[in-house]
Amino acid sequence: MSVVPGVVPSRRPGLLRVAGFVALLVAVSWGLGAFSAWPWTVNAPGSARLRISLRHVTGFTAGVRARSAEEIARLPAHMRPKDASVPTTGRRADAVLTVTLDGRPALTRTYRPTGVRRDGPVYAYEELEVAPGRHVVGVTLADASTGQAWPLTRDMELAPGRAPLVEFVAGGGWQAH
Repeated sequence: MSVVPGVVPSRRPGLLRVAGFVALLVAVSWGLGAFSAWPWTVNAPGSARLRISLRHVTGFTAGVRARSAEEIARLPAHMRPKDASVPTTGRRADAVLTVTLDGRPALTRTYRPTGVRRDGPVYAYEELEVAPGRHVVGVTLADASTGQAWPLTRDMELAPGRAPLVEFVAGGGWQAH
C-alpha cells in the first residue's frame, strides 16, 4: 500500500472481515432465539411454593424517657412528637419469623433492622417449596424486645405450579393472597 501525501488511506474493512462479523451476528441471534424458546422453571414439576413477605418496624431495644413540656416547646412545630417519649437508643429490636406447615416447623429466622444504626424497618422475603395439597399454614412474626406477636393460622390449598403470598401489612397484620 503506497501512501500518497495528502491522501487518507482507506479504512474500509475487507470482505472476509465483514463476512465474519455477519456470521458472528447470525450465530448470536440464533443462540438467543434458541435459548429464549427453552423453558425455564423455578419450581420442580408438581411442586408448589409458599411466599412470605413482610415489612415491620420493631420497638426500640432500650426503654424510653419522657420529655418535659419545655423540651417539646423548644422543638419546631413540625418536629414535635405525638407522645412525649424519647428513645434512649436509636437501635430497634430484631424480629423473629416462624412458619409451620401442618403443625411442623418449616422455618424460624431472625431478621435485623435495616440501617447503619439498625434504626430502620425489618424487611424479609422467604420462599418455601411445599408439596401440593391442603395444608394448615401458621405464620408468626414476633418482636424480640417486647415479645408481642402477630400470628396467622390458615387452611390453604397449595396447587402445583402456584405460589400464594402471605404478606404482613403494617397496621393490618397478615394477609393471604
